[in-house]
Amino acid sequence: MIFRLLLLCLLISGCSQKQVYRPAKLPVEFQAKPVPDLRNIPLPDFADQSVRSDVIMSGDILEVTVTTDLENRPNAVPVRVDDLGIIQVPYIGPVQVGGLRFAEAERAIAAAAVEREVFRHPTVTVVRSQTRTHRVTVVGAVNKPGVYELPASNSSVFAALVAAEGLNSKAGPIVEIRRAAGSDLSTERLPLTASEDFSDGVRPAGWNGSASLRVQQINLISPAGGSPSEYRLSDGDVVNVAEREALPFFVDGLVAKPGAYPMPPDQPIRILDAIALAGGKSNPLANEVWIVRHVPGREEPVLIKVSLRRAKEDSRENLLIAAGDVISVEETPGTFIYNLLKGFVHIGGSVPLN
Repeated sequence: MIFRLLLLCLLISGCSQKQVYRPAKLPVEFQAKPVPDLRNIPLPDFADQSVRSDVIMSGDILEVTVTTDLENRPNAVPVRVDDLGIIQVPYIGPVQVGGLRFAEAERAIAAAAVEREVFRHPTVTVVRSQTRTHRVTVVGAVNKPGVYELPASNSSVFAALVAAEGLNSKAGPIVEIRRAAGSDLSTERLPLTASEDFSDGVRPAGWNGSASLRVQQINLISPAGGSPSEYRLSDGDVVNVAEREALPFFVDGLVAKPGAYPMPPDQPIRILDAIALAGGKSNPLANEVWIVRHVPGREEPVLIKVSLRRAKEDSRENLLIAAGDVISVEETPGTFIYNLLKGFVHIGGSVPLN
């Protein structure tokens, strides 16, 4: 009833001063857009170029073996790559290996040994015993929220969402990345509080009750223009997939079940579908339908008039419904007389007209 009053107020305020559109002549900017189902979005588009698996990175643990003519059974020595990409090799000293492939690191260590006159003709072998990983928390509209360890060489938004088994049906286009304080990205600082971030039952891997995070947003529908580094994740980052705003459409008037109905993702709903979802017409003579549509960025609502008979005969008249539309199947003199006669017939005990 409230929707019909809203429509009545709009009509009384001056239909003669407002543009009333027919579906076939509705301007493009006022036409409805289908609600996308983000479960089908190509997630690889958000993957950064992964580092080669044989490239040494900070945090890796390597086993370095140096063989000389004097040693028959050389021992492999474990060393850690520091934040500057340097390892400390026994007897040889510091060697820069970060960013090098294994063969290049072996040559660099051998060259350092000869240059420093430690060994004359050393044979060096380098293997990785442990890869550096990033602990990343994924929450929100994903199938499996949780804390995941990703290889540092392939720590991206894409890898995190794949680890969480993809997006669920409630996923919206906005992905929020909450980066650990001290990140180089120029983003807004927001506090991370337990009440807003533990709703999935997952405590972020890098959570600190007194720390603040830097927040960055990515739009999955229109990612163009972002640099690949925006999709890279660091240790302790939190990826939150926001749920889409589920605005329903409303059906009122001469229908069997007036009310609000959700917009299904990636499934177009047209005027005949909307009337069917509302249980169909409650009066077989009902034909005129008014739609009040609010368009983002426009103050005045858009008024659309639909004929159900035309919609059945011409697909261009079968209007595509938008989220938030108010649909009213209107009373006319014909429907009023029908209901009046129907009431008299029922009182007289005869067979109903419909």
